[in-house]
Amino acid sequence: MLLALSLVALLIGPFLVGLFPYNRRLDNFLFAFVLVSVGGLLLIDVLPAIWQHIGYALIPAVLLGFFGPGLIEVSFRKAADKAHSLALFLGITGLMIHSLLDGAAIVTNDTNPMLAYAVILHRIVVGLSIWWIVQPQWGNFRTWLVFAFMFVTTVIGFYAGEQQLTGLHNSIIDYFQAFISGTLLHVIIHRPHVDDRGHIHHHDHSIPVSVIHEGQDNKHQEHHAANEAPHSHGFVIKHKGYFATGVIVATVLLYVLHLIHQH
Repeated sequence: MLLALSLVALLIGPFLVGLFPYNRRLDNFLFAFVLVSVGGLLLIDVLPAIWQHIGYALIPAVLLGFFGPGLIEVSFRKAADKAHSLALFLGITGLMIHSLLDGAAIVTNDTNPMLAYAVILHRIVVGLSIWWIVQPQWGNFRTWLVFAFMFVTTVIGFYAGEQQLTGLHNSIIDYFQAFISGTLLHVIIHRPHVDDRGHIHHHDHSIPVSVIHEGQDNKHQEHHAANEAPHSHGFVIKHKGYFATGVIVATVLLYVLHLIHQH
């Protein structure tokens, strides 16, 4: 039952996003929500656990993950897209490992029976974050493949937890998770953003790379691309009220998760 709930939880985020028309207002809300919730989970859950195993080595690993892709983009402008794609791939790989540990955590913690429900709740955030980050860059098919692999790694972790298999935690995984934590934050901040027409723009391009709203002909798209002003990347916040709401919702969710952990 818990395994089924953990799998369903991953799909709730994409389902909720699909209920609303995608535009800059929703994008500003989701940007704040993903940044605060994922960043909060890293700070209060993932990184403290890694700190206990590798200590101060955590700091350079996280910094390398966060600034590494950016340094490549600055030093080798032609490699910017490849650096960002590599960061995205590494971030997804890290989430696969985290999903493996989630599956194990559902069944291996006897001292805190509420931990399984905390894991399930935070996987809603993970699923939404994956869809928000990956879908604009990789499209629906490859994004659903990512979810399929997440399902597989969760099941493997759950099986390993039931069999009380050892080796799910080791120093290599700890260093990799620390590096990936920084990479995830980089990917979130440098994710392609959405303009008021619902067009998605990569962080270093002025021309929209895809269109969410269907029903527009090619001539309109070409005209829009030719007249679109250059776009900045990172914190593209036009609707501050939606951004603030995202921060509030994420903060409340983190508080609830904290209470469940402490139960």
